[in-house]
Amino acid sequence: MTSSLSTDVPANSTVGTRSHDLTIASYVSGDAKLIQSEQTGCAPAVVPGAQYDLKVDYKTSAVPGTNLTVFAHTATGWQYWTDLKTLPASAAWTTAQARTPVTPQGVDRISFGLSLSANGSLKTTNYSMVKYDPSPPPVAGGPELVGSWDVLTTQLPIRAIHSTLLHDGRLLLIAGSGNDGAAFTAGSFKAVVWTPSTNAFKDVPVPYDMFCAGHVTLPDGKVLLAGGTEAFPGSTDGPTAFKGAKKSYYFDPADDQFHQIGDMTGAHWYPSLTKLGNGDVWSAGGIDDQAKGTVLTEMFDTSAMDWLPQNEVPQTWSYWGTYPHMFLLDDGKMFYTGGHTFGNGLPGTGARVYDWTTAQMWDVPGLRQKDMRDQAGSVFIGPAQDQKLMIVGGGNTDGNAPGINLVDIIDFKQAAPAYVPGPDLPGPGKTYVNLVNLPDRTVLAANGAQLNRAGNVQTASLYNPVSNSWKEIGADPVGRNYHSTSILLPDGKVAILGSNPLDNSFELRISVYSPPYLFKGTRPTVTAVPGSANYGQTIELGVTGNVSSASLMSPMSATHQTDTNARLVDLPIAGTGGSRTAQIPDNPNLLPPGPYMLSVLDSNGVPSISKWVWIS
Repeated sequence: MTSSLSTDVPANSTVGTRSHDLTIASYVSGDAKLIQSEQTGCAPAVVPGAQYDLKVDYKTSAVPGTNLTVFAHTATGWQYWTDLKTLPASAAWTTAQARTPVTPQGVDRISFGLSLSANGSLKTTNYSMVKYDPSPPPVAGGPELVGSWDVLTTQLPIRAIHSTLLHDGRLLLIAGSGNDGAAFTAGSFKAVVWTPSTNAFKDVPVPYDMFCAGHVTLPDGKVLLAGGTEAFPGSTDGPTAFKGAKKSYYFDPADDQFHQIGDMTGAHWYPSLTKLGNGDVWSAGGIDDQAKGTVLTEMFDTSAMDWLPQNEVPQTWSYWGTYPHMFLLDDGKMFYTGGHTFGNGLPGTGARVYDWTTAQMWDVPGLRQKDMRDQAGSVFIGPAQDQKLMIVGGGNTDGNAPGINLVDIIDFKQAAPAYVPGPDLPGPGKTYVNLVNLPDRTVLAANGAQLNRAGNVQTASLYNPVSNSWKEIGADPVGRNYHSTSILLPDGKVAILGSNPLDNSFELRISVYSPPYLFKGTRPTVTAVPGSANYGQTIELGVTGNVSSASLMSPMSATHQTDTNARLVDLPIAGTGGSRTAQIPDNPNLLPPGPYMLSVLDSNGVPSISKWVWIS
């Protein structure tokens, strides 16, 4: 092995102590590293919790065997930290660049360079390091263009990990143990009901650890809870990982209490619950009571208020992952978008159409970077009648890979549905993307982080399905990542809650986003609406304003960037002036039975405050 200072450098470079070359012959094992030292002035100070963009120009003939390597300095001295990437061979000068992970606590300086672990030559020069700043530039425009953000003075009294809008306009917020092992051991489980209009919180007794349960609003307005946490890593029974629970309860807004029902057939930690056209609930995914991925599919019979036995539920015997993004389509089949929580996506294309009645599945093509859709956002775009869905961003928690900003869209009205690329989400790529359907038929994408519970990316955008484009808006003033949720309120605002970064702290501030439509003049109103309606029924509406359309929106029930039941359903309207009629669709797969928010939209795209209507 030979090493020396290099005089072969790119144009406009300065030859000096930061230009090196290295040759290895008769390689056996190990590696040689061109790492800059304190003496060369290239071991700069760093800030714990920050990330840094590294660059170095190089030539190499070694393939494979050249890596971008980082060392970290603590009070105990220097040590190897990580390899950021493997570099391709290049006969001409090229630039290697990468972003570090979040700097750990205790690290005060880093040094980096290239390492060689194969026969060949390597030349380096032009080392540089810049602190990464995820904050976007200010967005131009008044609130009528970009909306506005407010951070409430009232803070959450609990770690709100599970958020459900109730049919009376309040929110059920559940922590369970709140990802706190000490609270789990102490049996301290928490939930509250929040009234946004008064910022009042009411404590609700919690009978077991609902942390990482599944939840959905039932046809009668109760909230079904299923699964959750049976054991924490390191708790008294000594598991090596979280274990799922079988327990199931419902929450009744009439008495603000949880009521026990029969257990699920199997245990589930991180299950998805998707409501069907008949009002029953499909559930699958998650971790079982042996800390392994469960392949069991479950079905909740709402008429009996109990879970069906295993032999009455068609089984795929396939693992869907944790919190799989499973949406009900208008033909009664289901669509797994490829979104999930933790690690890689499913085998094959990563997205599937699924007939739950026969347990048959078909791969759907076109999803890009399927193993980077961990804690992506998935949502119907436009009215549910259009049968278009979108998946946005994501990352890979297990690999701690930086988040992506890819957007893929699928149209199930096509003869052979397949994902096609949509417009990239503006700004840096990110995981933990919260998506919310708004009553003007746009989609809000807010919050997120570049890496596993770290590197908040404070950007927000509105997607317009008509123009298939994004508009950047001002970001939530509070950075949010893991265990954050966003919920549409009946007044058209959006409440954003939570964040649980890598140090296991929890964000208790509440942000409220007011979309641009709230700054465009007088809102239309719904002055009269029936309290309930049947499929296929024509209903009478009293309205004010130049009303152009009407819609029903399901109350959100979200956790871990997942709400598989969220949708906006168009209501064709007729008439003029203050008296209109609206047509309820006759297909229950479009709007499964239960409470919905009815709003009207005027010709300027301004929605009314919603009124509640029960569909059956």
